Order: sequence, then C-alpha cells, then structure tokens
Amino acid sequence: MTQFTDENLTAFLDGEATDDLAYQIERALEVDAVLKTRLEDLSLPVDELKKAMQQVRDQAPDLPSVLTEDATVSNRRSGNWAYAGSLAASVLISLIIGGLFARTYLAPDEARGWKSYVAAYQSLYVGQTLDTIELTPEQIQKNLDNLSVEMGIDLAKMTSGSELIFKRAQLLGFKGKPLVQLAYLSPEGQPVALCIIRTDKGDTEAIGMDELEGMAAASWRKDGYAYLFIGGQDEAVIREGAARLKALL
Repeated sequence: MTQFTDENLTAFLDGEATDDLAYQIERALEVDAVLKTRLEDLSLPVDELKKAMQQVRDQAPDLPSVLTEDATVSNRRSGNWAYAGSLAASVLISLIIGGLFARTYLAPDEARGWKSYVAAYQSLYVGQTLDTIELTPEQIQKNLDNLSVEMGIDLAKMTSGSELIFKRAQLLGFKGKPLVQLAYLSPEGQPVALCIIRTDKGDTEAIGMDELEGMAAASWRKDGYAYLFIGGQDEAVIREGAARLKALL
C-alpha cells in the first residue's frame, strides 16, 4: 500500500498536490479507512474554535492585537492603518496562547497547509469585524505601499475595479513566510478576503473553486505567488470576485 506523508496529504487538502499524487490519494481513500482518519485529523476543528472564541471574548477584557510577529512589525511601520484591535486576530492568538486547542490531533502544526489556517481565521469574521474600520485614502495607500515592498508584488490597484468594498490589508505570516490578507466586504456586507503567499509551485491555468470550513473559496497560482479568495457561502460572489481581483494583479 502506498504510504503518504502528512505533507502529501496537506498538499491534497489544499488542492496543491500534483495530478499524479492526487489520483493516488483518491484511489487509496476508496479502500483505506486509516487514511481517511488521517485526513480528518489534519483539518482544523472550526466549530470548537468558535466556541472557545466566545469563552475568551467573555473572559478577557484586554486582548492582543496581532496574529504574528510579522504583523507587529508591519503595524509599527504603517501606523494605525490596520485597526490593531481586530477582534478576530486577537481572539485567535488568545486561543492559541491559552492552550484551548491542546488536542493530540492538533500537535503536528507543520503538517497543515496555509489554506487551512486562512480558512479557520476567516471563519471567525462577521460583518461587524470590518464595519468599524475607516481608513483615509492616504492610510490605505501607505498600507498597500508597505505591503507591496514586503511581498515584492504591486498591490496598489487592489482597492479598485471591483464591487467589493476594500476595508484593510495586513501582514500575517505562515512558517516564516509573509502572508498578506486583503479584507473586503461584499455588496451584501459579507466579509471576504484575498490572501497571498509566495510559492515555488507552477502557475495554474484557471481559478479553482473549493469549499473550506463551510465557505466558498477560489484559488490560483501565478508568477511565484499563491492566491486564495474566501468568504461566505455564495460561490458566484467568490468566483466573480476572484476573476476581477486576478485581473488586477
């Protein structure tokens, strides 16, 4: 029987496995119950995360304001543009610090892909998370200029050419690599986000659609970067938004 590493399975879950590897895993899943369990163990327990989030929000009056050290550095450079008190980011880091996810199947952090973490983080967002963020055009421009330098990609146009309402951009991190989140509200007021990270994988010919943590998601790779546009359950909004954002890059 073919043996798959956690990295193989993570790539499969993230839709970044090669065609040959994906085919092998799909065939194996038809007959291998242990493999199915391993895949389930590599998924984040978002329902429990949300319950724990409520506990922390009720108990902790003064929460930290960043997700990673990278985000802290970015905030110092860019001033107050990123709405440092973001509840979603604060709650997530508080949960991790508090050890509320200390389950055995969550131990191998290095095995999970970046899309899984982005999806878990995005699932904490509600419309009110972004409603209170009001940035001036100057703040937005400085924000995007700083992140463009950090990522090596021009993000200046990412506030235009779409029905999406741009709210903020922030620098996060995954396994030592910078990860940018551009947060928007859909025309219906649904929080959605475009996340960008460097990759050494080849370009994809088209945008791929998926469902992550109960949310519609679109992903693609181009010129050394991987993109994930995610939020809500309206697949049409995500597909159309992804196409428009891709055209701006």
